[in-house]
Amino acid sequence: DINKANKYSNTPLIIACEKGYENIVRYLIEKGADINKENKYGYSPLLIAYYKNFEEIVNYLIEKGADINKENEDGDTLLIFECYKENENMITYLIENGADINKENKNGDTPLSIAMSNKNDAIVKYIKE
Repeated sequence: DINKANKYSNTPLIIACEKGYENIVRYLIEKGADINKENKYGYSPLLIAYYKNFEEIVNYLIEKGADINKENEDGDTLLIFECYKENENMITYLIENGADINKENKNGDTPLSIAMSNKNDAIVKYIKE
């Protein structure tokens, strides 16, 4: 079973994303791996690849239909993470690919409220547009 999780609830796809094995990620998805199956902490393959800074894998997963609005156990999405990091290019990319600008995490933070608290006028302006 290509989606069978180990004792830590990580699937082969999550492990490949965590290790940065792009060829294995591609292979598993081609063979039908569940692109959005999360582990017990609420981390999907996309969130794992993002957290580990494997940008090519992140882009590939989004291209293949990974849920860009998937949240972890704290309600944080990729867009929320990027608003904390203030990465304008990635924020633009995520929004252009369907990231929900109104999504709140468990603390009630939204991408806009985070950008405003960081006093990042460019991101605030972009999100408001």
